[in-house]
Amino acid sequence: NAIKHNRRPRVQNPFKFGSVVTGQDFADRRRELAEITRELTDGQHLFLLSPRRYGKTSLILVALESLRTQGTLVAYVDTFRTTTPVQFLELMAEAVLRAAESRPERLLGLAMDLLGHLRPQVGADVTGSPTLSLDIGTSPRSLLALQEGVLALPERLAVKRKRRLVLAFDEFQEILRFPGAGLEKAMRSHFQQHGHVSYVFAGSRQTALQDMATRGRSPFYKFGRVMSLGPITHEEFTPYLEARFKRGGLAVTPEVLDAVLAAADDVPYNVQRLCHQLWSLRAGKATRLTERDIGEALSTVLQQDAPHFSAAWERLSLHQRQVVQAIAQGGGRNVFSRGFLTSHRLGSHSSVQTSLRLLLKEQVLFKTNGEYRIADPFFREWIGTRPV
Repeated sequence: NAIKHNRRPRVQNPFKFGSVVTGQDFADRRRELAEITRELTDGQHLFLLSPRRYGKTSLILVALESLRTQGTLVAYVDTFRTTTPVQFLELMAEAVLRAAESRPERLLGLAMDLLGHLRPQVGADVTGSPTLSLDIGTSPRSLLALQEGVLALPERLAVKRKRRLVLAFDEFQEILRFPGAGLEKAMRSHFQQHGHVSYVFAGSRQTALQDMATRGRSPFYKFGRVMSLGPITHEEFTPYLEARFKRGGLAVTPEVLDAVLAAADDVPYNVQRLCHQLWSLRAGKATRLTERDIGEALSTVLQQDAPHFSAAWERLSLHQRQVVQAIAQGGGRNVFSRGFLTSHRLGSHSSVQTSLRLLLKEQVLFKTNGEYRIADPFFREWIGTRPV
């Protein structure tokens, strides 16, 4: 008789990073989720500002799914995928129509009803999901017809289906890269007349998006409330992390979790990344994590990301490197003080100001409560390993 071996199934790492997460993989943010869904249900518009790696896209998609289960039509547009106004408008039209219909034949029927003059065609992508293309010419008149038809579409669909529509534009500030300001002005002109649509404008280039919402000369000036996404509170994050470790067969104390959050600066991506490495390091070899394990896991992460950090470092000018190194060592609260400039040999006030402006633009740094901080805490740690 053959001997049967009962192999225990391999336990999957309970921590995910680097991709959009939903469902049980999503780390709570109950307060922000409730606030966003309430505002959108009430017909308000939101500008959602977030540093990179804070889980902005996951939060948006979870909020949209929550609203969808309540009967709201929802659509999501990743503006970062587009490089021209035409691409943006086609992607927007597809997302809005798919909010109401997912079957190709019904999608085509709806498109013919609402955008018939643009000769819509429905195809399929590699996953089998329906895609929409619009047969437009290259003349200014045909491009204007495309713009007017698509920008009127959200309200027309919501009225036709007698349901509120929530339309989210992720990385919305990317439309500023398009030539001219015609599209932005046309969007505001249409959207301000939409009484059955709530809009979300989200972005990780916070200064650019905030300017769009708050500067008087911007077409979207005071169009909606500005909401900033911060770190997940310890009160929410700690139980989530503890439960994940427990699911993966590891016990962890509140003190160790506090040390993990401190090492990752409370940045959600970095927290998940460090926990992922901690679990890989100790799963099956121990039953409980210690603070000593954090240093070993962090060292491994820095080694893994060294090529990425080196490339980022090479892209900086010599003075930008000096400024980043100074902030890594001495903090970023008093960067223009005589003592800071002198002790770190940074030169003049104006040269530091120029470097800071460029570092903020490239999202190497971000500014919060008057303090300049390195956006990636692991990059900060890596910089600390370099000679002064």
